[in-house]
Amino acid sequence: MFNTITKKRFLNKQELAIFLGISKFTIDAWVSQRRVPFVKMGKRVLFDIEDIEKWINQNKVAPINIEHQQK
Repeated sequence: MFNTITKKRFLNKQELAIFLGISKFTIDAWVSQRRVPFVKMGKRVLFDIEDIEKWINQNKVAPINIEHQQK
């Protein structure tokens, strides 16, 4: 199913939840808080896979170099 999802341009909430490995309830919360990019098409909430990938990259946290901090 993952390969099928990644070939689509727009994902629904369930597909995004599977793609990110989180619950649909979390997706609903993030949408209501506007924490994740989405597109409204009528009553439908869809997620542009390109925007989601950019959003993931923008929210990456770099690891701390512990060896450098100890000096």
